Amino acid sequence: MFDFKYKTLDDVRADIDALGLDLPLSEDTSVLARGFDVRGERLHFKNSVAIHPMEGFDSEPDGAPSELTRRRYLRFADSDAGLYWFEAVAISNESRSNNRQLWLNEQSADAFKRLIDELHEKTYGAPVICQLTHSGRFSRPENKPAPIIAYHNPVLNRPFNIPADHPVVTDEYLDSLVPQYVKAAKLAEQVGFDGVDIKACHRYLLSELLSAYTRKGRYGGSYENRTRLYRDVIAAVKSEVGIAVGTRLGVHDGIGYPYGFGDDMEDSSKFDPSEALRLISDIHSLGVNLINVTMGTPYYNPHVNRPYCTGGYEPPEHPLVGVARMINGAAILQKAFPDIAFIGTGYTFLRQFSPYLAAGAVGSGMISAAGFGRMAFAYDGFAKDLIAGDMKPNKCCLTCGKCTELMRAFTTTGCPIRDSEVYAPIYKAAMNRK
Repeated sequence: MFDFKYKTLDDVRADIDALGLDLPLSEDTSVLARGFDVRGERLHFKNSVAIHPMEGFDSEPDGAPSELTRRRYLRFADSDAGLYWFEAVAISNESRSNNRQLWLNEQSADAFKRLIDELHEKTYGAPVICQLTHSGRFSRPENKPAPIIAYHNPVLNRPFNIPADHPVVTDEYLDSLVPQYVKAAKLAEQVGFDGVDIKACHRYLLSELLSAYTRKGRYGGSYENRTRLYRDVIAAVKSEVGIAVGTRLGVHDGIGYPYGFGDDMEDSSKFDPSEALRLISDIHSLGVNLINVTMGTPYYNPHVNRPYCTGGYEPPEHPLVGVARMINGAAILQKAFPDIAFIGTGYTFLRQFSPYLAAGAVGSGMISAAGFGRMAFAYDGFAKDLIAGDMKPNKCCLTCGKCTELMRAFTTTGCPIRDSEVYAPIYKAAMNRK
């Protein structure tokens, strides 16, 4: 595994140069304090730092936020970020990836409203986005695999033990999801969210459909068919709610053609932006002006979207290569659509040096805002120190992969190292069950 040996910013620069990478670094972190408005929406970032959606798997049985959920989000609020991208919230019970995944429904709505009201009060009105999801092949509503697959993908079928005769979801089932997303979006608006995210990343159902090259029927094969449900959901939700409609979009799966979206046909490790650019143009015309960019899937190749020092396997590339892929991939999209607010991914790996990468990307116009996920789990109050360029090494995420291990174990997820009082016992219990 990679040994994080960086003691100074010059050490980071030396590795970037040795690897032949292009990564922007700037010591002027004041640019991260810059606020901005999202075009066409009632969304204002008070600074250029966002918290990514990080699932805690700590809901009540009915999908409502628990006291532990509340603790987590109020802890996030201490960071004073410009935007809070709320974690994946299922649109139905069968679409949950865990029996403690959050699920917004009539019974849980009041609890969501109390939490969102409290978040708005503590953050002085910082926007909160609700990520609406269908887990697809990762559905486990009763903590037993209940995959809902768009097509048979041999790359992902094998590690998740999906047999060749497992039924592929029908076109009629996919048709039925549009009103489910609309219903969930309306509830999100009612409980006080400032926007909704039509999640299409990390190989959950809408993301998997984007790569359904081998599927037959209305939702597979051609670009128009593979993107049909995603576009239909966005259009329907946009017509029914008055809050912002954005998306967390996986633009590169890293799985290989014909099973990965945004993958170079000859080299699955390379990002081919052609279809992502086309898709973003299409959803932009539907009114999407806020996009959170990501890559890979944490269930299969976490090194792609969460470059790490230690983890479940030896990654096939230097972590900085993955960082550069995400930073420069997002920059291609931002350059092509300067009037869309893009939130970038890939900064946490650099720990106390992450402010300089975030400042370089934001300051040079490569991204609108820098997003942080694992760092938010680990570092209480991180955005204040990030903007000040004063990250404390003993509070930073170690990119040790333990939060991903908890997620893979389908149990309550957080940082067992930096938030050890709560999550270290959970981690030990989960590992003892393996």
